[in-house]
Amino acid sequence: MPDRANAWIDAETVELEGLRVTLTEPVLVGRRKGYFWFPNLWNMPNGELLSTISPVPDIHLSGVPYLVLWSRDGGLTWTEPQVSCDGGQTLLHLHSGDSILLPYDLRPRPQGIGAPHNVIPAGQREFDYVPTGVVITGMPSPVPLIVPGLDVVSFSFNGQTLWLQDGTYLATAYGHFEGDQRDSVVAVESTDGVNWTFRSVIAGADCPVPGNGGPSESAICRTPDGRIMCVFRVESRMPLGQTWSNDEGRTWAPAVPMPGVFSVQPGLAVMADGAIALAAGRPGLYLWLNTDGGGQNWQQLDILAHHNSCLPDEQITYSEDLSRQQTTSYTEVVAVDENTLLYMYDRVPNGWRRIPEDMDDTNSVWLIRATLNA
Repeated sequence: MPDRANAWIDAETVELEGLRVTLTEPVLVGRRKGYFWFPNLWNMPNGELLSTISPVPDIHLSGVPYLVLWSRDGGLTWTEPQVSCDGGQTLLHLHSGDSILLPYDLRPRPQGIGAPHNVIPAGQREFDYVPTGVVITGMPSPVPLIVPGLDVVSFSFNGQTLWLQDGTYLATAYGHFEGDQRDSVVAVESTDGVNWTFRSVIAGADCPVPGNGGPSESAICRTPDGRIMCVFRVESRMPLGQTWSNDEGRTWAPAVPMPGVFSVQPGLAVMADGAIALAAGRPGLYLWLNTDGGGQNWQQLDILAHHNSCLPDEQITYSEDLSRQQTTSYTEVVAVDENTLLYMYDRVPNGWRRIPEDMDDTNSVWLIRATLNA
């Protein structure tokens, strides 16, 4: 059993412009010798927390397993992992109170693209596997297989979901269309969480934000002025891209780079007072805060340095060699009350390589609580 914390312990207070942020010591979510990385984190309607963590190599699979953990005490302690398949990076809360884990790797379907998904009944810790799955139709261009011979297409559900003003669900997906040299991020809509249709291109292969990969991993939120903001990856170690929609995701402003804010799998959380938190990194692990709700002026907190100061025996170091980096820099941030955030991240001491049996270390996932006060 991993070590468990009994209470949040404040470790550091950082003074920013107009904001004081108190960070706790990291709490261990779990650890294992095998793959245990790329964590996700969500608030559930009943007040519990749900996390999914990948137990497999960073490769495309026709059926993707995830480890699923729950916390009912705000993240201090976690259940032993359960295993789910086909769903783990995008969660949608339905109006009924149920939730859907949308699948990441999608497959060809006669009418579009899709894959099996999981339903979490309201208030329960159960996963009802639905083999018929979800489907996306109406994509504006053909979607190819990601690797010839593998039953997986180049587009994936990824990122966060929103309820639109008319009750429609909005989600994002990314991948490359046939003939494109870069990825695109698209918005898709649904009235039931199962049948999705293309709504708009958020940022396409012709996006002006620099980066060879093109727009990919993304996060969305509604800003205090009612707009929808999307932040997305373009290339590792390069600034994230950013765009806004004034019409519920039907059209989007030309995307722009975010100077000093980088670089993989962003996560967004909006506080009760309108402040916006953004989690990302590579290199490193960072929490950026925007206090005016406009999403353009960001103040930075170095979470990797904080982790290392609190846990000198479990340091995270950075390497230019991706296979040796000691964190994926895939992070999550959620707001748990009007002035409190949770920030989740991983530590992978042997990088992208499997930990050998004779290595006295483990992969692990950690959680820090951040309290914001003006």
